[in-house]
Amino acid sequence: ARSVAEAARAAPADWCIVTTPDFTHRKVVVEALKAGLNVLVDKPLATSAWECDEILSTMRDTGLQVIVGHNMRYSRGAYLAAREVWSGRIGKVLAVEAAEVLDYSHGGDYFHRWHSDFSKSAGLMNHKCCHHLDVLCWILDDEPVEVAAWGGRGYYRSRPDIEPDRRCSECPIAGECPHYFDMDKWDGVYRRIYKQAEGEDGYIRDRCVFSDRHTINDHETANIRFAGGTLASFSLVSFAPREFAYFYFTGTAGRLEFGNNSPEGKPYLRITGPDGKTEQVSLEVEHGEHGHGGSDLRLIADLLDAAEGKDLPDAPTEPQQRARPEEARRAVLIADLCARSIAAGGRPARAEEAGKDYPPAPPQPD
Repeated sequence: ARSVAEAARAAPADWCIVTTPDFTHRKVVVEALKAGLNVLVDKPLATSAWECDEILSTMRDTGLQVIVGHNMRYSRGAYLAAREVWSGRIGKVLAVEAAEVLDYSHGGDYFHRWHSDFSKSAGLMNHKCCHHLDVLCWILDDEPVEVAAWGGRGYYRSRPDIEPDRRCSECPIAGECPHYFDMDKWDGVYRRIYKQAEGEDGYIRDRCVFSDRHTINDHETANIRFAGGTLASFSLVSFAPREFAYFYFTGTAGRLEFGNNSPEGKPYLRITGPDGKTEQVSLEVEHGEHGHGGSDLRLIADLLDAAEGKDLPDAPTEPQQRARPEEARRAVLIADLCARSIAAGGRPARAEEAGKDYPPAPPQPD
C-alpha cells in the first residue's frame, strides 16, 4: 500500500500504530483518522505545536482516539513520583530542576541519523527530551506558558582530520572513535536493515557524527514557566562520558527527587519532609527482555484496554499513564518555544507565539 487509505482498505482495522519519522506524524496520523482508524502514534506527537493542533482538530472532527507512546509514564519511578506529588505530600510545587544527559553512544547516535536535520526532528529537545518534558508536565498537571532557552553545538562539529561525509565503515579512526557505529553488531541486523536497503531509499545509517551537515544543537538549557506559577529548569546534553537523568521537585512542604544519576546508575526515588528527614521509596527492580524496563509492555496493555473501549475515568484519583494528545502537545510546545527562544538569542517565547508555523532552526555555530 502506498497510502494509509490504501492500507486501511486492504486490511480493515480499528486501530493503527504510527512509527514513522517525526516529521511525517502529522500527515500520517491525519490520514489515518480520516480513513476511520484510531491511532497509537510514537512520541513525539509531532514536530511543532501547529502540527499537533491539526491532529487534535482532525481527532475532534472524526470522533476517533489518538494515544501517544510516552512510555516513560509507565515506569515505576515516574508513576510513584506522580502519585506522591498528586497526593500533596510535598505541598504546592514551586520549583523543578531536571536534566537528560546522554553518553557518547546514545547521544552521538542521533548525529549519525536523520535526527540531526532540524526540519525532520525539530531537534533533540523535541525528539528525545519529549519523554522527560511530558513527564514534567504530567506530574505538575499544568500547562507551560513561557520558555527562555539557550543552546549550541560545540561537540558534534566538523573535524579537520575527517572528511565531513565519511561513513564509519570507511573511517581511518574507526577503531578508536567512541561514536563508531558497527553495522555488523547484533548478528548484522543493522547491515540487513540499513546497508542492504541503501539502494532503495539512499539512507546512510553510519554517517560521521563530526560533520557540517547538522542543523540541531547538541546541548540546550531552558527555563520554563507554568500557568500555575511553577518555575522549572531543564537541560539536555548529548555528549557525556556517562548518561543519566533526574527530576527534583521542591514544594511548600518538602522535596521529591527521582532519576537514575546515582553512581551505580540505578533508579531512585526519595522524599524529604519539612523536618529534613529523607525517605527512600522502594523501586522494585524490573527484570525481563521487555523494552524500557517493562514500560513498553504496559503501554501496549493500556492500548488494548482502549481498543476494548475501556476509557480513563473523568476524575481520576490516581495518575493516569495513558498520554492523550492534548497532554502530549505540551512537551512539543516546550520544545517549539525553546527553538523560538534560542533563535531569538534567549528572548522568552510565550505559548501564544506557537501554533501558527514551524519553529526556526537554531543558528549555526561560528
